[in-house]
Amino acid sequence: MRKIDTSKAHYVGLDQRLSPRSDVYCRLPFVLPDGRQEMCTCVNISADGLLMRYEGALEAGDVLVFRMPIIGRTGARVIWSLGGKTGVQFDRMIAVEDYLPLIRAMGARGDAN
Repeated sequence: MRKIDTSKAHYVGLDQRLSPRSDVYCRLPFVLPDGRQEMCTCVNISADGLLMRYEGALEAGDVLVFRMPIIGRTGARVIWSLGGKTGVQFDRMIAVEDYLPLIRAMGARGDAN
């Protein structure tokens, strides 16, 4: 598996994701680096990260903690944030046996990858 250097911003093409994403629509609580809790809307997710809508200011490298259905607290690092959309990479990949129940609980649309 390729390791992503999260110490600096990068963009190497149209889609450099490690895993295919599943479309979902789910409101998720998360904790900011300063300890405040906020809410975001998760619009897609994979075993290694998610895309969220959040209007607050986030910087590449920020560490967030999400409260996810099925799997509970999940740490993640901001990879990019632009125009109210933010991509994050989880500290640990979601286990195969948890992924399908998770995306169902999050309202997966269409075929679940």
